Amino acid sequence: MMRGLFARAFNRANARMTIKAAALIGAAFASSHSMAETATRAAPFPAWPDPVIKDTLSVDEAKAIVAERTKPQTEWKGPTDGPRAPQGAFTIAYVSPDQSYTPHVLWGKGVEEGAKALGWKVITFDGRGSVSGTLSAMQQALAANPAAIITPADANALQNPIKDAVSRHIPVIGIHATAFPGPHPDLGLYMNIVSNPAEIGQTEAAYVIAMSDGKAQNIHMVDNSYAIARFKAKATTTPIANCSTCKMLETINMPLGEASARMTPAISGLLGRYGDSWWMTTCCDGYYTNAAAALRAAGASTSKIKLVGADAPPSAYDMIRNGGFEVASVPEPSSLFGYEAVDAVIRAMAGKEPAHFIQPTFLIIKSNVDSEGGAKNEFVPSNNFACHYLNIWKGTKNPCG
Repeated sequence: MMRGLFARAFNRANARMTIKAAALIGAAFASSHSMAETATRAAPFPAWPDPVIKDTLSVDEAKAIVAERTKPQTEWKGPTDGPRAPQGAFTIAYVSPDQSYTPHVLWGKGVEEGAKALGWKVITFDGRGSVSGTLSAMQQALAANPAAIITPADANALQNPIKDAVSRHIPVIGIHATAFPGPHPDLGLYMNIVSNPAEIGQTEAAYVIAMSDGKAQNIHMVDNSYAIARFKAKATTTPIANCSTCKMLETINMPLGEASARMTPAISGLLGRYGDSWWMTTCCDGYYTNAAAALRAAGASTSKIKLVGADAPPSAYDMIRNGGFEVASVPEPSSLFGYEAVDAVIRAMAGKEPAHFIQPTFLIIKSNVDSEGGAKNEFVPSNNFACHYLNIWKGTKNPCG
């Protein structure tokens, strides 16, 4: 009996000690979590200066730009130092507005690759192509309490959940979430990763001026409901309009969602007004599948009408590769953007500014269409960016070639 009483007393004492120890461990964990939250900076740093549009391009300047931007991108021009990734099994939420859209999938793939190299987890939430669906996906992401949220969704439409995230010390990193690269205090974005839109427009203009030897007659197609499209339109059309031997024929505002219904009569009208020999530039290659079909139906010649675009979905690669009406396009990087986003998460967790880096613009033409990732219909610079980022994140010095 005495042994039983002693055993029960010992067990009660041991239980009290276990509870006390558990409480101390829990308090320590809570303190550590609080310190991590305090170290993480979700509030954006000041915005970068807006991109600057170059108003004029001589033929020689245009040819030099084309020569530079069609070369392989073997040189790494991104960050070479920064904070190491913190130890731990962190989770990143990737909120895609539409996982049926190839760029969103490829950017998410880059996020997953970068996170996997650190032993981190990525959960993807799909907005399924609607604003309401994306808002719901953001709410689900917040409920998961991730270390950060990365999203290519329009930040203007997500202001309530973004403010909620920032108030909870969860940094929000955009990929194409707004028009310009860098932090966006007005939208709550710790960082927005996107190509320089002024450089995209300039590259389109340079190709048209250079390849026409300064004699192009150009039409520009734009969806004016998007600020980024309007900015790219200005960056593209201004140098062409200011080229004394070129001519800007017309700028056409056409909602992207109405392109399939409106393109055939639009092309018919252009052929009627300007004949069968001109160039066309645009904010986004989404127009060109319908434009090419309408031009073929009208009997137009691919040697006289040339389309120059931006974004470069697989259809653009195919048309350029196979000698369709589209002859050039300015792509956006695919998996590189995902690595840039993971790097921004790490810098936010360290309370540091995002790296001031914008990947140089690349121009796809027939002679280089299969280079720099083009064989898989995506733009992947050959600068071994993953190796460079891993050296920063892990504090290693592996040769990156």
